[in-house]
Amino acid sequence: MQGLGTINNEFTILSIKHKEFERISYLAKHNQTQDLRIIEFKYGNLQEIFPAQEIDVLNALNNANNPNILRYLGNGNGQLALNGEQPRVAPYIIFENAPKYDLFSYIRLRRFSERQAKLIFKKILNGVRAIHNAKYCHLDIKPANILFDENYNPKIYGFYFCRLNENNLQRGTIEYTAPEIFDFHIYDGFKSDIFSLGHLLFNLVCGILGFRSSEKNDQFYRLIKEKKYEEYWGLKLFKTLNLSHEFKDLVVKMLAFNPNERPTIDEILQSAWMQEINNQIEAVEQEVSNELHQRDTELQNQPQVNI
Repeated sequence: MQGLGTINNEFTILSIKHKEFERISYLAKHNQTQDLRIIEFKYGNLQEIFPAQEIDVLNALNNANNPNILRYLGNGNGQLALNGEQPRVAPYIIFENAPKYDLFSYIRLRRFSERQAKLIFKKILNGVRAIHNAKYCHLDIKPANILFDENYNPKIYGFYFCRLNENNLQRGTIEYTAPEIFDFHIYDGFKSDIFSLGHLLFNLVCGILGFRSSEKNDQFYRLIKEKKYEEYWGLKLFKTLNLSHEFKDLVVKMLAFNPNERPTIDEILQSAWMQEINNQIEAVEQEVSNELHQRDTELQNQPQVNI
């Protein structure tokens, strides 16, 4: 199979997997074993090495051995030879492959039912809890950073902002960034991750964003900040979605302006909205698998768009 180039004459680059924040990830095939891997480079400055702190994070998360975190396989420094360009020596990071689409692509087609969303979200929570248990916060949780393996299990990815939960000043993607981060003061990254999870859940179930930003000038988020929930859910944009009371109650708590009012991951899992899934996991697993397989077919039939 002809690819986009080679890495160290060891891997053939098949396609671009992910691109943002001066990072680009390729889907690459090992020329001898035929194994598929995700290989990440810094495209803004290919000579810039990955910080030792980032490699420490990836090693620590590997030790968590969690099925919902994309597994780190190593890093190196080698020759990146893209077709039509001069070969360059560049550092890279290797991850296991997640061959399906990301959650952003799936949501872009249409929203998920609450029943389906509960299972997907439960697995994402499982991964984030493992990250938090390792004393790290992710700080860029969003649908584009949720990949899916061959069995449609979600895998958390995008660890460039991931840090120990101390002296946090980093900021991820604006639509999923907690309000306290915009103050440029030190904040609790665990509680900021809960906010990001809340907006991811909103997007998963509603198929649209609940607001553009949690900054003070956003008219939609201001209603959540001021706890004007009836007015918020009564907006024309949302009131036709036929959302359950339990869902609405959970998501606004996760999106609370005050970080101390947000539930913990354990409290989210024990919420009235999440409890129902516990007795239906096997049936919903098959339902979600069938739904994602259908979306794969639809995405494969769409015209290719360059990233």
